[in-house]
Amino acid sequence: MLPVHIVIVGGADTGRAPVTAALLRRLLATRNLDWVVESAGVLGHDDDVAQPEARDALAVIGLDLSDHRARSLTDELAASATVLLAVDSGIARVLHLRYPAALPRITTLGVLAGRQRDIPDPFRMQVGVWLNYAREIEALLKAGLDSLLALVGPHDLQQTTPMSASSQALPIGSDADNEPGVPVETPSDTSRAADVIVPPLTTLLPASEPALAPDRSQAVARCERVLALLTEMPDLMSWDNVRRQLEAEIRSISTMPQPATDLSQPYTAMLLALLGISTMMPGAAQCAMLSNAIGRLRGSIDAQAIAALSAEMARWADG
Repeated sequence: MLPVHIVIVGGADTGRAPVTAALLRRLLATRNLDWVVESAGVLGHDDDVAQPEARDALAVIGLDLSDHRARSLTDELAASATVLLAVDSGIARVLHLRYPAALPRITTLGVLAGRQRDIPDPFRMQVGVWLNYAREIEALLKAGLDSLLALVGPHDLQQTTPMSASSQALPIGSDADNEPGVPVETPSDTSRAADVIVPPLTTLLPASEPALAPDRSQAVARCERVLALLTEMPDLMSWDNVRRQLEAEIRSISTMPQPATDLSQPYTAMLLALLGISTMMPGAAQCAMLSNAIGRLRGSIDAQAIAALSAEMARWADG
């Protein structure tokens, strides 16, 4: 008996599909279900990164798509899937045509949740729109989890229904019924613009400083990105969620190997103490101050950096 294998299928595998996969993995973890959850697309955008807006929206709710790379749905991947979960009914029709023998294993988010609802593709729309749809996808997954469990049932992937051989991508229709009152643009996946890849947020250390682990700069960048979003959209974000993510990132930095002269451990302890007393949503100036303080962790922390943070903490209450 092999593990349950869920493949979320989208168009380009850069937006709704990886978002749904990340949300489903988190939901399954709350049920202690050790399933394999992956995403793929039918339009052939292999190795593309996640859409920046989708990535930033998930960062708001504590999930990370920075390492995601798109891939095409192959016959082998489809054959290994216990369930092929399409992000909308248009994708499901593509799967029905390409893999007619797999019909019992193909479903959509709306069908699982018992709702006549397709999540539109918010391609290149603002982060706030992505955030709203991510929350709706999560609600559909929660509503449809029992149906998914029933669909999975007893399984043995070695007896998976054979798939029809086909490597041709099919055009996707888009006639999903949107719920009234939801302002949505639905640009076509087949005419998607080039992905905007955010350049790495790194700072070169002086030649005299030892190189730091790459994960340290990545963790700092994630913190800065979330704080920037909090400044831009305070009404759409939960400070408790943002604070928990910042604390997790800072704790991870504190455990990374550091040069002997680096004072990052007391520095991160000070940052965690500051977050611990910050129960109210910070203002724009406080977010900028916190982002600047976390940004110092890209380089080696010395006594001067600790003194600067101490002075900033003293001004924190002034906003």
